[in-house]
Amino acid sequence: MEHLEELRQRLFRIISFLAVGMLVGWFLALDVYEYLEDLVRRNVAPGVPYEPFFKDLTAAFMLHLKMAFYIGLFVTLPFTVHQLWGFVAPGLRPNERKPFKIVAPVSTVLFFAGSAACWFILPVTVTWLTSFTQEFPNTKMMLEAGSMVFLLIKMILSFGVGFQMPIVVFVLARLEIVTPQAMLKYWRHAVVAVVVASAVITPSGDPLSLAVLAVPLIGLFFLSVYVARWSLRKQREKE
Repeated sequence: MEHLEELRQRLFRIISFLAVGMLVGWFLALDVYEYLEDLVRRNVAPGVPYEPFFKDLTAAFMLHLKMAFYIGLFVTLPFTVHQLWGFVAPGLRPNERKPFKIVAPVSTVLFFAGSAACWFILPVTVTWLTSFTQEFPNTKMMLEAGSMVFLLIKMILSFGVGFQMPIVVFVLARLEIVTPQAMLKYWRHAVVAVVVASAVITPSGDPLSLAVLAVPLIGLFFLSVYVARWSLRKQREKE
């Protein structure tokens, strides 16, 4: 019951900070939206009419609220990771807790690395997706306002989350739930799993985004396995 009470307190802190982040995001929402919408307009395929619209009276308010939520989620992410770590850490032994100390900083770095990788392919992705409109004569692209912007935001977040895979591999190996030797033995299965996972978490579904996410993750998978194997060997030598 004490552990459940601590979980309740930490979830309350996460929600409270998210609310504060949303309040900050409310005032930044229009600037962020205009910046991303301008990126979309500049990279729509040539000759494709692009007209965002609101479908009902409350749509503009909901768009503003959703933008505030995503900004708040992004701003409070490090605090959320810290709170989750604070809940898990007391239940680990000292030798199990040690590898987790590097999880939070490395996780943050990987998240921003994945987001940066996605950012560089966004213009090409927008152009590629909108170019298919040209295949249908006498048509124009009329999308609900915010749909393209939220697609970009979800892609950035999905790349950031996808780049957490090395952390999962490293922790599983360090806790000896799955050995590095077993991971290397079934590396072909792991590669297929990474490609499938990349296809699932990539909202746009285009092959370019899939490749940009899957290729680095495959490399990070092998790097994580070798780092975990080296770390385990050092630990056993010390013991």
